[in-house]
Amino acid sequence: MNGIPKSPLNRYNQVTDVVVAYNTFVDSDSPWQFGVGTNIGQAAVLPKSEIRSARPLRTEVVNNVIYNSVGHANPIVEHDKADGVTFKSNIIHNNGVKYSKREGLISKELTLTDIGTDISVPIAGFDDVETYNGFDFSVITNDLLGKSRGKLNQIGAILNLGNINLDLLDKTKYGANWFSNEVEVKEVKTYTVSNVDELISKLNEAENGDVLELNDGSYNFSESLVINKSIIIQSKNKSEIVFNGAEETAIFELNPYGKLTLKNIKLKGNKSNYAFATLKKNMSNHFGLSVFNSEISNFKYVLKVYKQSFSEEITFKNSSIFNCENGIELSEETNDRGDYNTEYLTIDNCQFINVKQNVIDYYRGGYDESTIGGNLNVTNSTFINCGEKEKNGILLNTRGIVNVDISNNIFTNNRVKLIALLWGAKNNSHSNNKISNSGQIRVEENLKQKLMY
Repeated sequence: MNGIPKSPLNRYNQVTDVVVAYNTFVDSDSPWQFGVGTNIGQAAVLPKSEIRSARPLRTEVVNNVIYNSVGHANPIVEHDKADGVTFKSNIIHNNGVKYSKREGLISKELTLTDIGTDISVPIAGFDDVETYNGFDFSVITNDLLGKSRGKLNQIGAILNLGNINLDLLDKTKYGANWFSNEVEVKEVKTYTVSNVDELISKLNEAENGDVLELNDGSYNFSESLVINKSIIIQSKNKSEIVFNGAEETAIFELNPYGKLTLKNIKLKGNKSNYAFATLKKNMSNHFGLSVFNSEISNFKYVLKVYKQSFSEEITFKNSSIFNCENGIELSEETNDRGDYNTEYLTIDNCQFINVKQNVIDYYRGGYDESTIGGNLNVTNSTFINCGEKEKNGILLNTRGIVNVDISNNIFTNNRVKLIALLWGAKNNSHSNNKISNSGQIRVEENLKQKLMY
């Protein structure tokens, strides 16, 4: 990674005096990348103390083997010049795919040798490559398996010294003695529900993975349903759940460990309450939410996620959301330290109609290039008459999210200035959207970022 010249202690020192030697890379398309994190192009929006322009120095990448069974055009990626790196006695099998030639990386035709269960590496075919002897290489005395490099040394991680049969998958050798990843298969129970009392009692009785099947009809609630386990609630003919609970309470209260899947259900609120919400505090573990083939209407919020709440995935598919004050709200993490509320937010083949603000609000604040930064996919969906109360004039707020795809959607009569403001320097993209009287999608290469410290 590039460093910062005269770096402060809490940032990135320049990389110097590094040895990368005697390694074998199997099916790692681009195992060597240099100048990662270079941000010279963002000099206009960042202070000088943040510009990573100091390239690695006195670095040796030598005596390595790369084997790509599917060739790759860029086995070495230089985000910035790798002029401080020495390449010597490295070889590559790239399955015939051309790549940029450079000194110190030689093309060879290699084959894999099985050395254990599901483990194959190249250990032969490069005896003629002279090993590079760098600084302090006298301390590299053994190969990866502990065999001496004294009499027969060669490049790569594993010496070609007879048959090798590894048992790396012997689970008794590894891990804590109280942990096992072998999960007993549990038989899923399906509970048929016909009224409110049954729904509450069966929800309490059900275990992780069980299903609550709602009979046709309408279910009227005034108290929240607590979701603290993995549960599926579904119906065959779109049974209706009507929530008359107090202001700012939710039909479904998402607790730690609570993962709700909703299928083929109609949800209706009273304009002041929520469809889904996490706890305001004490979210000690993850939650999850998936909504399929459902209708959601007349809520103050469709989804309200509070601070220090996190979900691996939130998904809405084949569903309609209409006549709501707010939509999907994931913007409570305002400490600008790189926090955000879900890793994956997926909206696919959905309708948003008359959602006044925060239609989709997915926020990651601060300037932190080390944070992965969330994933948003909005695809094949329709947005009509939304955003009229949106204070910043942006329909879909994706602030700071690194991976964003907005494609194949229809935007009609949304009273906003912008549909989205995308971050061009990151993996933000849009394509094949039909836009009518709804502003535009704008891309800015370098969004102004807040420092985290």
